[in-house]
Amino acid sequence: MNSNLTPAEIISTLSKIGREIDEATAELEKADEEAVIAKADYRLARAKAILSADGSVAVREAKAEIECYTVYLAAEVAEQQQRAVVSKIRALRDRLEIGRSLGPLVRLEWGQA
Repeated sequence: MNSNLTPAEIISTLSKIGREIDEATAELEKADEEAVIAKADYRLARAKAILSADGSVAVREAKAEIECYTVYLAAEVAEQQQRAVVSKIRALRDRLEIGRSLGPLVRLEWGQA
């Protein structure tokens, strides 16, 4: 935002940020679901790998970790994407608060012009 904004531009900007928050919230819902599914896929794959492996418990768990690496990585990436959307929403809310703070100042400045 620059200091030469009109009240109408502030309203437009705040409305745009509000829409972006709504979109990011829908994006977060999808990311949450994907993270839950990815984590469940990993747990299932790991359990199956442990049950099908031979050796001591430690050896079976190590084999399962190796066998399930890509599933685990997918779950971690899904969680990272979820965190990224949460950060995006926080940033948008910060921008919204900044815009709300600027509104009264701009009205005051326009009133004195």
